[in-house]
Amino acid sequence: MLVAVSIRFFLAGIFTLLFAVFTGSDPFRVNKKQWGQVLLMGLLSTTISYYFFNIGNVNIVSSINASIVGQSGIFFGVILSHFVYKDDRLNWRKCLALLVGFAGLAISQLTPGQGLSSLLRNISLQGEGFMLIHGVLFAAATMVGKAVASDLNSFVMTGWNLIFGSSMLCIVGFFMGGSLQNMHFTLTAFLILLVLALASAIPFSLWYWCTQYMPVSQLSMYKFIIPISGSLIAVCFGEHFTVTLAIGLVLVCAAIIFISLPGRQKQQKG
Repeated sequence: MLVAVSIRFFLAGIFTLLFAVFTGSDPFRVNKKQWGQVLLMGLLSTTISYYFFNIGNVNIVSSINASIVGQSGIFFGVILSHFVYKDDRLNWRKCLALLVGFAGLAISQLTPGQGLSSLLRNISLQGEGFMLIHGVLFAAATMVGKAVASDLNSFVMTGWNLIFGSSMLCIVGFFMGGSLQNMHFTLTAFLILLVLALASAIPFSLWYWCTQYMPVSQLSMYKFIIPISGSLIAVCFGEHFTVTLAIGLVLVCAAIIFISLPGRQKQQKG
């Protein structure tokens, strides 16, 4: 699994660097200090972070738990920002937005007749615990990326981050017994792999690009959309649109709007 994921991220890094070249950036114009920062980012956000994410995701019995715990990086991003950035402190608006957002996320994943207590069942260290560790690491990597992107093109930074991080993740996968022998590289599989690589390259690139222009805590709130949008896409492919999904969607949108309003007001005054 780790080997397969590393191939996806490696291709995503290649695509990101090609886009950087297309937009006029030199992917090799990186100084010694920036190389060190990018390597640190690769270890944090790709190698170690997705080591915990993929193992945790496999060991979570409930897909509901996976949808909710997988977004723990939102919470950790807001908390860490309070201690790292003087202009991104915790306040009652952020705390309330977090509560509303997670409530919407939890409600959206419930099915009729299922209570909130079901979300706490079958919790394990290698499941939910590893997903929480992933959240902490990804939040920390976002802050490193914000610092690096101030001096280095965000697409160049993201591309090398993915290439280096995925290479190390592949080595870890091989040491754990991973192999390419069980993979069947048909034309369909190759096309799916390319789509998945693009699905990693585009979001990662846009994420670190946005960190240059938005506070991390405010940007993190938009990650509430991920499981909601996934559910809505599933509806487009035949899944039922439930009342709980509608309520969750409203709460998540409310949380994002609520956390964004102070920033907009401040920007208008300036």
